[in-house]
Amino acid sequence: MYDASPDGLACRTRLPVLVPADAVEVGLPPEAVRPEPALLLPNDGDVSYCKIRLDPGSLAAVTTSLGRIPDPLNRALAWNTVRDLVRDGELAPQRYAELAVRHLQAETDTSIAGQVLAYARWTVADRYLAAGRRAAALADIAGLCQDLLSRPAHDDRDGMRLVAVRGLIDSASRGADISGLRSWLASGQLPAGLDTDSRLRWQILLRLTVLGAIEAAELEREADADVTAAGRLSAARCRAAVGSEAAKRAAWTAMFDDRSGAESGYQLAAIAQGVWQADQAELLARYVPRYFPALAYAAVRRGPEVARVLCQHGFPHHAADAGTLQAAQECLEGGGVTGSLARLLADQVEDLRRSAGIRSAAGVRAG
Repeated sequence: MYDASPDGLACRTRLPVLVPADAVEVGLPPEAVRPEPALLLPNDGDVSYCKIRLDPGSLAAVTTSLGRIPDPLNRALAWNTVRDLVRDGELAPQRYAELAVRHLQAETDTSIAGQVLAYARWTVADRYLAAGRRAAALADIAGLCQDLLSRPAHDDRDGMRLVAVRGLIDSASRGADISGLRSWLASGQLPAGLDTDSRLRWQILLRLTVLGAIEAAELEREADADVTAAGRLSAARCRAAVGSEAAKRAAWTAMFDDRSGAESGYQLAAIAQGVWQADQAELLARYVPRYFPALAYAAVRRGPEVARVLCQHGFPHHAADAGTLQAAQECLEGGGVTGSLARLLADQVEDLRRSAGIRSAAGVRAG
């Protein structure tokens, strides 16, 4: 039980509650909930594996004061509850991005901030939001990351700036964001004196590649300068992410032509990760229906291990619509994929079904 206080939500008391497996309702001692708490948080302390739901008053308290729950473990629990509401279609996906903007600015736990930003960026923006809402969500996430970067230096003991830099790189879409990334790349310096190590440099290069903000020659110079195994994989990922028909055709051949066969599993995964980009949905539209018969063909001609890589890393999650879902279901039911590949594909199809349902419901709400 939490009560509202000038400093946030203060814990009044904790009560152990045993929930029998067949319970429909569990009562609490009447004196424990008088006066009514601002927030009643089931599973406070994360003591059990369970999905929780909040009563209307508690949900209102979370949405207005989520960042003011004092214990980071219970803040994470509250964020997970909000995420589950979105996943189950009970909360509009754009509300998650709005809550991130509202409550992460004062967050001190980098694990919470990193996970919330990642979910807002890759799941909400790329899978759950309709194309017309995506640009605004990316701008909001990028703006939030800029705010986190503007914190005084003494407030960054736990590395929140690095979390913000990574979030800003992945969410960059506006002209000013792109200019900022290019200046970081040219100078080798990030805000607050952070250095662009190889991993961050390739992250910047990937985002600029997706946005069409870097020339092929520049990308190849970077690839020549980094001959490490990680560098070669990053270069392969970037080449597949180039927004041109030629680049997508080359990536598709590497993924599905059984005569190519030279790519290692790691290289194949990198190419598969690069090819599908929500920013390039129009360019990729004709490849989406071809993916599922190609996957079944790859399982036969290139073997189940290759097909598993293509299914795990190369699934078109961004294309969450009825047509993609139908093609995916037909592939799953057609008998061309079996065993562990069928189980993996079934999981991917279930995620796609969830995304399509959330996107459709969000469109109805918007209308």
